[in-house]
Amino acid sequence: MASTEQLIISTFNQSFRKYVYEELVIGKLAHTDFKTGINTGDEVDVLMPGTVKLLDYDGGDLAPPETVDTTVAKVRIDRGKAVHFRLEKEKARQIKNAPSVHQKVDLVKDYSMDGVKQFSAAVDKAYGELYTRAGHVLQNGTSAIELNSKLAKEIFAYMQAEFKRGDRSGHTNWIDGQMMAIIPPEYALHLGLLEDLMYVESGHKKMQKGVVGNRSGWDIVISNNVANPETNIYYPLFGVRGKTLAGGVSKDLDMMSYIPDPNFDTCYKGYSVFGVGAPRADLLGTVKVKAELVLPSLNP
Repeated sequence: MASTEQLIISTFNQSFRKYVYEELVIGKLAHTDFKTGINTGDEVDVLMPGTVKLLDYDGGDLAPPETVDTTVAKVRIDRGKAVHFRLEKEKARQIKNAPSVHQKVDLVKDYSMDGVKQFSAAVDKAYGELYTRAGHVLQNGTSAIELNSKLAKEIFAYMQAEFKRGDRSGHTNWIDGQMMAIIPPEYALHLGLLEDLMYVESGHKKMQKGVVGNRSGWDIVISNNVANPETNIYYPLFGVRGKTLAGGVSKDLDMMSYIPDPNFDTCYKGYSVFGVGAPRADLLGTVKVKAELVLPSLNP
């Protein structure tokens, strides 16, 4: 049976691999590659989903098939997060003496998941900051749009029109069933006043975490990591699931254990690095909105 030290390290790594991607919300817009052997300062290639060219056809034989046009996004690995903690002997003894491997792992997850979720939030926040690359931007001149329930709803229709218009040469940026709108809770407060968005719509095989409904073809998802550069100013994001952004994340937490001095508690340390980019800015939209998390009935 693995030692407590080995169990803790392996559980951290397994939790990291399993949960980081699942905990991403804004990251659902991204094609995220988990990379091995990367360090801060590296530039990695993220292979984005391919596109197929439309050919003219005159009724004769088709030209030889072309290779699907894939794009490689260059992403700079420029951020890192680390964990460094001490495990008291009593806690280590509790893990060691647990009656089953399942219970041992559950005890380790009690604190491993907190670090993993914080890392996920850091990656998600980095994706949220890419609003500056958006190809579709809606604002009130240079000012933020003051949200009310009516405008909160209409913005989805406006963004749908922008994406469907595409490059105005027949290439639409709209893909049915893959569009996501990621909003902050403050925005969701205004949507919550609308009867038709109070309930999650059925028909989705797997709803995203925090989804509040569907409007104008967008799956509407709530995230605390939407960019918020100034008080009550937010930049909700609109895009195509898995095709708009790109990210590179190290595959594991590079974990190790050590004992600083004899008879001291065992310490653990590990790190992971990541980078994000917006290779398809034409598939990214944002709105500069002003929204406060205040109940209207309590704010006459």
